[in-house]
Amino acid sequence: MYRDKGGKTVNENKPYVEMLRHSSNPHTSFLSLSQTIIDQPDVTTCTKKNALQKVVEAYEEICRQPQS
Repeated sequence: MYRDKGGKTVNENKPYVEMLRHSSNPHTSFLSLSQTIIDQPDVTTCTKKNALQKVVEAYEEICRQPQS
């Protein structure tokens, strides 16, 4: 863990959580990121599935966090 420029704690092991958490609209970012993964032409279905699972887990974690 480290602190970003704004002084917030950042977990390097959960990049999707961090990206969504620092987004101005995590819901839109989740949808955009998911669509970007799906649209990748040179990536196997298995790789897409694994990436999407991580994004979903990150989104679920963000949704469980109290709103500030």
